[in-house]
Amino acid sequence: MFRRLLSKRQPSLILGLPRTLSHSGLTLSILSGALLMMPTAQAASCKIPKSYYKNVSCTANSGYFLAIKDFGAPVALLNNKGKSVVDLSRYQKVDANKLSGGLLPVQRNNRVGYLNMKGREVVPAMYDVLSESQDWARPVSDGRIVVKKDGNYGVINTANKTIVPFSAAISDIDDYQNGMARVRKNRAVSWLDKNGKTTSEPSNADGDEFAAKSSANKNSSASAQTKQAASNRFTTLDARQQDGKWGYVDDNNVTMITYSFDEARPFSEGLAGVRIGKDWGFINLGGELVIPFRFSNSGVSAKGSYKGQSAFIFKDGKAWIGNLKNGNKMCVDTKGEGVRCE
Repeated sequence: MFRRLLSKRQPSLILGLPRTLSHSGLTLSILSGALLMMPTAQAASCKIPKSYYKNVSCTANSGYFLAIKDFGAPVALLNNKGKSVVDLSRYQKVDANKLSGGLLPVQRNNRVGYLNMKGREVVPAMYDVLSESQDWARPVSDGRIVVKKDGNYGVINTANKTIVPFSAAISDIDDYQNGMARVRKNRAVSWLDKNGKTTSEPSNADGDEFAAKSSANKNSSASAQTKQAASNRFTTLDARQQDGKWGYVDDNNVTMITYSFDEARPFSEGLAGVRIGKDWGFINLGGELVIPFRFSNSGVSAKGSYKGQSAFIFKDGKAWIGNLKNGNKMCVDTKGEGVRCE
């Protein structure tokens, strides 16, 4: 009976109210409802509130939702009760996927600014559009924002104070991570702290080579892990936390899967275990939910492991997802089917 329930699979990104089944000490939540077409696993946590607005979608912050017109123009930010809290009708574009640090990137008259959750432009719409593509603005990262002015890169804080002066010599600046950002100047690479102070500046080094050497000098163990990751085709995204939520970034610290999860495991064998609320599921490298949220967090022990791996990490095609009452570990394979761990 347990095997049959565990292997019951649901279509990807099927959302709605969970109904719960219990068997042998494991709680499984079977998700049901309408198919919601969203490009990433953020859809798994998206519960659109009832409102008077016709077109509503989720944002990078689970407490806010974006209402737009039929042709895509922004209308308002809604709270989780479906009430408008920020009027967006005067803006050409907003990027709800980059709502971070309490600020939303907005575009007015082809200029970029940042709006707080009370509707005030704390960063005026005075900066250049970074790109004509969807990446026309950067999110707040560690209290800093990478912007462009008169075609030159610089960094400001959330009060619009310049931290890194705008310079034509800068070809690119990465978002801040753990208080540091990598900046490129004509193939030379340096690292900036949150005050804009340069910590190292080689004169002739390729950006990727310098990053690898710097990482090796700081921590040889981390360097070994980086090499191992590079040789493993499955390990290409890293779990990162922002504003209390977890998501995934690539090797350049670019967000690839939005910060939507309460907990996240590293990718293993092409899948990553992620938790929303009390339940775990698995996503693929494209951010798609491939094994639904149906495995209870209470079914595993924080001190336990399977083949040296903690719960919800795949090893040799199996991931430990919970224990039976007799203490035997239960696993799933990469298709989400229930199997014995041993």
